[in-house]
Amino acid sequence: MTGKHDFPFPVLVVSAFLLFVLGAAVDRFLSFIAPGPPSVRASTKTVTTPPADESETPGRSGKFGPNVPAATPPGTSVSPSPPDPSLFHQEAVRESIRKNFPLTPQDIGLIRRTLSETQKAIHGPPPVGRAISVSVSLDPGAPFPEIHLVPGIATTITVVDATGAPWPIEDVIVGNQKGFPVKKLTTSNGVVVEPKNNVGWTSLSLVLRGRGTPAVLKLVDSDSVSDTRVTARIEARGPNAAPPVFQEPKPVVTARILSFLDGVPPPSAREMRVSGTKDMEAWVDGNRLYVRTHLDVLAPAWSFTVSGPNGMRLYVFPPVSVITAAGDDGEMVTVELGEGESDVPKG
Repeated sequence: MTGKHDFPFPVLVVSAFLLFVLGAAVDRFLSFIAPGPPSVRASTKTVTTPPADESETPGRSGKFGPNVPAATPPGTSVSPSPPDPSLFHQEAVRESIRKNFPLTPQDIGLIRRTLSETQKAIHGPPPVGRAISVSVSLDPGAPFPEIHLVPGIATTITVVDATGAPWPIEDVIVGNQKGFPVKKLTTSNGVVVEPKNNVGWTSLSLVLRGRGTPAVLKLVDSDSVSDTRVTARIEARGPNAAPPVFQEPKPVVTARILSFLDGVPPPSAREMRVSGTKDMEAWVDGNRLYVRTHLDVLAPAWSFTVSGPNGMRLYVFPPVSVITAAGDDGEMVTVELGEGESDVPKG
């Protein structure tokens, strides 16, 4: 025996085929256990390009000619193309808008409308503002006039005496200073109240010059009526009252009389037509004639008169049809009264 082993040709073919299959299996197994995620392995995979056509090879005659670049050689790896920078920028902008401005303009408009409607519902309709006069008595047992206040609206209170002259205020005392803060005005006879509470009440005491008894007002919160300007008339002569030329009978001033003095007569009063002056209003109520004017009435004789702020006076007569008065320049004025509204605009 020579030591040589002769294998038949079919055995050699089968052995070669088994070795090829075994090698492919090992290569597949190694690709699965290689480090890195599948995406990395996929990106680094070798891309085998097919052989270039002879007509496209440089230096050979073909339809592209000799100046066409050479094709990628077989077996070389091709890297994936980078992402488009413009697409990355657009995505970054959209993400920034989503994070910093999550609401759309339509959402913001809805929120603003809802907030406005909510605030209107909270505050309600605007209150009715009034300018009134109240009579304040310093006698024991007399009731305290009520002043209606609305939060957010300042109310001024001016004090005058029975002749309409300003009565200086020496001191101010309020029961609830936090809910009803009060401060004095630059004028000596006025204060201003700026209510803070929606519900509540307190008292306001005004210490008057020359009087030991203070004038007391009751401050009450309201949501519909605001006594924005109040004239508090003290039923006495103050330190600034002019000395009387003759002694007049002291009138009994009631809320009804003050309503005529304010120019807001009761419903039962009937307005008269005034001819001859713009500075006069007249009403008939029962068997009395009420005349409101800045003029000094000379004739006929009146039953009594009441003075208000700013020189306004109320004269009470028995029913008459003609009144003689003196204007600011001393000129005599004859005023005729008749049925119906005034034919001269009020000034």
